[in-house]
Amino acid sequence: MDARLALLLLVLLLLAAAVPIAASWLAVLPREREPFATPGEPAARNARDPFAIFLLANISVSLLLRIPGVETLLRSANLTSWISGDYADHAVMIAFIWFGFVPGLAAAYSAVRANPIRVPLIVSGVLTLLLWLAGPWLQSQIAGGT
Repeated sequence: MDARLALLLLVLLLLAAAVPIAASWLAVLPREREPFATPGEPAARNARDPFAIFLLANISVSLLLRIPGVETLLRSANLTSWISGDYADHAVMIAFIWFGFVPGLAAAYSAVRANPIRVPLIVSGVLTLLLWLAGPWLQSQIAGGT
């Protein structure tokens, strides 16, 4: 595959996964008062599902970890100042397993249980999982590997 096409596919996949995540965060944030509302009128409240918001936060971190360069930054972080070297490698491995697993969990949870951010969570979960699976291959194609 041509490196330019692989780069285009990686950027499109990153943007396609980021848009439903941003839409979900906008849906979770509290709404502002209407400009012509009376002073005593209560503000509209959003329905919330705490576990869906937890999954959304984890998908957001998962997407950030798939941006090229962030993985290297995390691996080169000086974790050994906090914990020993062997445990630091295990901590990074566990974090990558967790954040690779969470998008599928979020998509499955939203497919089974109705919540206020159901559709964007399914779409972002599937696209982020696809990014975790196809991202390393696309990055190797960009670098010139086969």
